[in-house]
Amino acid sequence: MAEDTNFFERYAAQIGAQIHVAAPARVVNVYGTTSADVQTLYKTEEGDGHFILAAPILKHVGLVSEGDVVYVSFADRPLDHMNGNKSFAPEFSDRHRVIDGVVIGVFPS
Repeated sequence: MAEDTNFFERYAAQIGAQIHVAAPARVVNVYGTTSADVQTLYKTEEGDGHFILAAPILKHVGLVSEGDVVYVSFADRPLDHMNGNKSFAPEFSDRHRVIDGVVIGVFPS
């Protein structure tokens, strides 16, 4: 394979590694029924998975406890300015940020 092809394959892999869509995570702390601190189970180059503070828990998920393994989905755009059911303009243009993780389910134990 030509060196330029290898370069573009590595470049595409690096970009793909920056796109976060969904991941399994361990619940570290729970804040009632509305949010939880979670740590993704996928290891990163830096070590353990990403730590997400106060990830919202969707209503249908039900009770979440410390130690549960949950599934986290990452929003397409930042959720910083979300306020109820009002339309909003995201302050940042970033996509699929880890900090915009939302708990969408709990894996059976």
